[in-house]
Amino acid sequence: MNNISWRWVRAFLLVAEYGSFTAASNASGHSKANISQQVTALEQALGVQLLHRTTRNLRLTSVGRGYFERSQLAFRQLDSAAEWAMQSTQELKGGIRMNSVGGLIGEELIAPLVFRFQQANPEVDVELDFSSTRVDLLNSPYDLVVRMGELTDSTLVARSLHRITTRYVASPEFLAHHGPIHAPADLRELPLIYGSVDHWLLERGDEQQLIPAKNGFRIVSGRAMRQAALSGLGVTRLTDTYVQADIARGDLVEVLPEWSETTQLSLVCPPHRHQLKRVRGLMDWLKEHFAEVYEKALREVQPLRRMV
Repeated sequence: MNNISWRWVRAFLLVAEYGSFTAASNASGHSKANISQQVTALEQALGVQLLHRTTRNLRLTSVGRGYFERSQLAFRQLDSAAEWAMQSTQELKGGIRMNSVGGLIGEELIAPLVFRFQQANPEVDVELDFSSTRVDLLNSPYDLVVRMGELTDSTLVARSLHRITTRYVASPEFLAHHGPIHAPADLRELPLIYGSVDHWLLERGDEQQLIPAKNGFRIVSGRAMRQAALSGLGVTRLTDTYVQADIARGDLVEVLPEWSETTQLSLVCPPHRHQLKRVRGLMDWLKEHFAEVYEKALREVQPLRRMV
């Protein structure tokens, strides 16, 4: 590694990211010839070809793709190390790029806590994104992610935030008209109010039942799904933040309670970003306050006017 210049690696990353020597030159301010020379020097030092070059296009070789991914991660770690070293005071400052689940949990529970954290730490700027894309944290620009479900990547730093319960509910009027629901099979012929997932997998211990949502309404909004259920349009499944207060008031009835699902909600970040005080600070803040606002939401979801 002693005979490889970091400038060569950075030049290669620029070319791989922008897709051409010309675009890399424009982005960096270095001449096209200079960048080309540095990439060639890198290939010679490594003894491998990283790029396929033709007169019309440029693309990474299979080795080049692997080298790009590993080098990109290494430079992110170096940047994080530099940021960590420069944090000479106890103040929290700098940017945090955060991705979170959306809907009621993200927009009405997570977001207000993030806003309060920023008010308490005015030199921290949090960029909060509610896109539903499941990101590869090690190779993404995000510093912190709020993720639902079990985690399989042991290389990430994860902290449990809460256990979320999903319930199956319908209005009393719907059940009076269609009859009681005793088993998952009873759902097969009923109108279901579902979102992006058109097959429901119900689990109870080792037992599983797959129910296709072939009858009913597809609505990609938890709030609208709740409204449809309150209006008697079908059976839906939603997290308890949406429906617990409705169940307590008697506006909705939980069906198949023994088939309700509990899912882990976690804070996850790459290990090289967890070193930063501002990221750890936000994680600590969310961990400290989330349970309180979650339990409050279960009690205080307001009743909705039912559609005529």
